[in-house]
Amino acid sequence: MIDWNDYYYFALIAEEGSYSQAALRAGVSKSVLSRRMAALEERLGVRLIQRTTRRLALTAAGEQFAVECRALVAQGERARAVVMAAQESPQGMLRVSAPVFMAETWFGEFVSEFIARWPLANVQLLAINRPVDMVAEGIDIALVTASGALADSTLHYKKLHTQADILVASSQWLARHPQVKAIDDLNRVDGILRLTNNGGSQWQLINGDQEITLHPEARLQTNNIRVMLQAVLGGNGVALLPQFACKQGLQTGNWCACSHRGAAYPDRCMLYLRGERGCPPLRDILWMS
Repeated sequence: MIDWNDYYYFALIAEEGSYSQAALRAGVSKSVLSRRMAALEERLGVRLIQRTTRRLALTAAGEQFAVECRALVAQGERARAVVMAAQESPQGMLRVSAPVFMAETWFGEFVSEFIARWPLANVQLLAINRPVDMVAEGIDIALVTASGALADSTLHYKKLHTQADILVASSQWLARHPQVKAIDDLNRVDGILRLTNNGGSQWQLINGDQEITLHPEARLQTNNIRVMLQAVLGGNGVALLPQFACKQGLQTGNWCACSHRGAAYPDRCMLYLRGERGCPPLRDILWMS
């Protein structure tokens, strides 16, 4: 079996002309280096180094072998430089999936900034609301909003941050429904509900250590957040929406938060295959806190 370290050690010996100096550069003892060279000569069946008590010299075969060993070491350094450059400057294709609204808003903006910053990197962004088969569809990273542990044990996940979902309605709708005064009253409101894999027919809120589950009337059900935003703006009912999506409406006063006591807190996660030695090559840039 070839031990490429021996080729590296021999190249050092040929360059330094000394076991002591070569051992110092290699970070091993002189005796270890001597044994390795003796074993190398035995495997090759040829003498490479002439040793005397005062000096070291290469044989004719050793001179030829040293040329090739130096070439191997140089090639190894070039290979290392390529890998290091890839880590310092991301390159290649990255396939990412994300929910439609996430892709249309903050993550779409992030991708635009990312490809502008790293000209050698290419991104395929799939904006889809359905679960993805990462292996079959060749997806490197899947962004999801989830609560609880992952069902698929073949995946790793990295939490990006926790998203606050709040109940909102237009000021006009609240003016038409003055009877909505307490949290329990939200069980009887017109609900604009987000369709999920679990159906999405209820709202689960958190108020400190207390968990609250509400069952509104399903006035509208959709898996598209933009449709939900339009329905709220049109005064059609109450919706549980990501707080960042409601920011502008709350600031202008067109919308009102129906309950300051409770909000849902799902996690935004990044999924990747367990088979990867880490996350895909662009992992360090996609991590967010």
